[in-house]
Amino acid sequence: MLKVLIADDEKKVCQLIVNLVEWKSFGFEIVGVVNDGISAYKFLQDNTVNVMITDIRMPGCDGMELIQKAKVLYPDMYIVIISGYSQFDYAQNAIRFGVEDYLLKPIRKKDLTATLEKIIEKCREEILDAQKWEDMQKRLEENEERLKGSFLEDLLKRPEKFGGFYSLERINGEYHYHFEDVCYQTFIIKAIPGKRKEDSDTRRILLQKGTEIVKCALDGLCNEAVTGVVDGDIYGILNGTEEEMHRITRKLKKVKLDILRLQDVFEEVQVYIGLGRETGSIREILESFETAGQSIQQRFYYGEDFLLKAPQGEDYREEAGRIVDNGFKKRFLNYIEIIDLDGIGGEMDDLERKLSESPAKDGRLVASVYKEVLTLFYFGTHNYNIEIPDQYPELLKHLEVLGTIHEAAGYLKRYMVHSLMHWIEEKKYVESRPIRLARQFIGENYYLPLTLETVSREIGFNPTYFSGMFKKETGKNFSDYLKEIRIENAKNMLLNTEQQVEDISFAVGYSDIKYFSRLFKKQTGVTPTEFRRLYN
Repeated sequence: MLKVLIADDEKKVCQLIVNLVEWKSFGFEIVGVVNDGISAYKFLQDNTVNVMITDIRMPGCDGMELIQKAKVLYPDMYIVIISGYSQFDYAQNAIRFGVEDYLLKPIRKKDLTATLEKIIEKCREEILDAQKWEDMQKRLEENEERLKGSFLEDLLKRPEKFGGFYSLERINGEYHYHFEDVCYQTFIIKAIPGKRKEDSDTRRILLQKGTEIVKCALDGLCNEAVTGVVDGDIYGILNGTEEEMHRITRKLKKVKLDILRLQDVFEEVQVYIGLGRETGSIREILESFETAGQSIQQRFYYGEDFLLKAPQGEDYREEAGRIVDNGFKKRFLNYIEIIDLDGIGGEMDDLERKLSESPAKDGRLVASVYKEVLTLFYFGTHNYNIEIPDQYPELLKHLEVLGTIHEAAGYLKRYMVHSLMHWIEEKKYVESRPIRLARQFIGENYYLPLTLETVSREIGFNPTYFSGMFKKETGKNFSDYLKEIRIENAKNMLLNTEQQVEDISFAVGYSDIKYFSRLFKKQTGVTPTEFRRLYN
């Protein structure tokens, strides 16, 4: 079938052309009807068109300009122009641009029929043998397949293209599907090569093989089965009756087994299938994919299940707060400050244990904790002037090729430890370690009557040399740094305890409450009492 676009600013003329002949009997299919030149050009950019019938004069982008642009997009396109008697000379000039024929208004059936027969005959003459004709048909089918294949990516990565309104008629017309608002089921399949996660070529070939298995298994089982690879996973939309959906979900269990058999080639393949919520309208298809994404995260707890389903509720958020609590944050940041790699490793091992034993059993918890720890790591390294390249987006993306809690925690631990080790080697960590030990000592003993001499003696340095080194490393004098640490701890006590201001003053090392209050206001802009009232 040759694809036909009709463009005329008179809607009645368009309607006449559509109904004047039996298009399919001539080997034509009308794929679009538009009423101005700009819409026509946009349609040509987004769709395959073999024949365009256009008015010679239209608003926005007139027929002459449209013809020139169309010929750039499709040099072999057949173009038929429509004109009135008053525009006849203008139409004759347009013929020089390679139009096939022209029709005078009012359009008559015999004239349109003659034009279509001329195009078909010319098409057959240009394609001299059956093989060339077959090749052309194949190209048309391939174009249609590419267009159908673009639907998933447009839906998931360019939703603005639909303007927030997922019209069934528009999607079926533009992407050549036959969706029916009966029942839709979405799914996501994650296939991970166990030993070669970092190899993009290995993952790409595995996805290709996996997609072939899925398409073959689902072929003909329901009204429409759309599959494609988006961002490294196999996404799918199933459309049919509820009974068909139930049969297909059982079929997906066999799909998992078939992809797992590829481990003979790809070594220890991990396969997870997450199901989205069933819906009766294509307008809710993105919400269904969102639940499919939540289902696939359940691999961290239920990876052995054939089909994963989305968890209920939001309890994982509170659980994440309990695991990455203030105690963890304080210890973790302290280990970063003094570059205690064993301490960081121990915290991550403990984190893995807590995640594995969590009663929530919600895969979103693992992703949430992973992001929280990664954010905390970059905050700590930045705060302590440890220059680690920011790879946050890449590390979040890498979580998608990790299938277990052990893999997620282990990967994050290795990244952080290796990053700090690399920084140590580059920055000659030995030279700055005494200052970090001094900062640790101050942080643990700030409430004592510390002096430059007592701290320098603690780390074994001459006070004068230590003073200069401290200023160079921290950017602050020793006394200013001590004041900041004391005030920071005082702020924490004001917010998290019910102690009196006088007691807090003594607790952070100041016996003179008036001096403490003046210093606190100088540092924060408010008195201790005002601070507690404002931020509690």
